[in-house]
Amino acid sequence: MVREWIKKAPFPAIMSIISLAWFIVAYLLVTVRSIEPYYLEGLIFAIPFVLFAVTTFFTVKGKLKIGVSSIITGILIFVLGFVQLSAFAYISFDAVTTATTDTDKYQRILKLTDYPNNPLTEEFPNKIPGNAKNVTFIYNPAFLQGSEIFGLKFQTDPDSIQNYINEFSEIARWIGDPEDSEAEKNGIISGPFDVLEYENLPENFTIYLIDSKPYQLNDWNHGELSLVAISKQRNEIIFLAEDW
Repeated sequence: MVREWIKKAPFPAIMSIISLAWFIVAYLLVTVRSIEPYYLEGLIFAIPFVLFAVTTFFTVKGKLKIGVSSIITGILIFVLGFVQLSAFAYISFDAVTTATTDTDKYQRILKLTDYPNNPLTEEFPNKIPGNAKNVTFIYNPAFLQGSEIFGLKFQTDPDSIQNYINEFSEIARWIGDPEDSEAEKNGIISGPFDVLEYENLPENFTIYLIDSKPYQLNDWNHGELSLVAISKQRNEIIFLAEDW
C-alpha cells in the first residue's frame, strides 16, 4: 500500500513519511526528555504529517492531480517548516528558562541530568526521604550565562540528621561555618542559598563541602560547587549544587 501511494503521489507521500519521523523525534524530545513534559503542545508536531497524508490520500484517489498536489506540498513545506521550527524553538526556550520547584519532579530531574554519574548531584539522595518535612526543592537549568542549580532542603528526625553528619564528615573536602574565612576561598558564598529561602545561611549550619572548583585558577566568576549544609538545632539538611 505504501509503495502504491508513493508511486501515485511521490512528493506528498515521501513528505508524509519524513514528517511522521519528525513528529516521533520531536514529540519524544518535548515529553520524554523534558522535565515538564509538553504532552498537548507537542501534538503540534503532528500537523505536517496529517496534512501531507491528507494530500497524499486525495491524490491517490484522483481528487487532486499530481501537479496540483506537488504545488500544495511545496507550499506546505515552506509554511509548516517555519511554524514547526518556531514552535520547537519556543518550547525549547521555555524548557531551559523555567525553574522547577515541584517535588514530584525530583527523581525525574535527577534521571534526566545523569544521576548518579553527575558529579554535581552524586551525593544527593536518590529520592526525597519519606520522613522529610517542610521540603523545598528547586532545579534551574543552565541557559546561556545562567547557572544550573540543584537545591533540596528538608527537616527530618535527629537520628537521620546524625547519620547524615557521620556520612558527610567522612567524604567532605572541607567542613566549617558559613562565615569561616576558608568558605569564600572554596567558592562558598551566601548567595546560592537564597533559592532555598535563606538569603543568608544561619550560623547554626555546618557546611560539608563535597567539591568545588573555579574554571580559572582563583577566579570564582565561573565554577562548580557541590555541598551539604546541616543544622542539628533545626534538624534540617540542605543539598546544594551549582554550575555557573
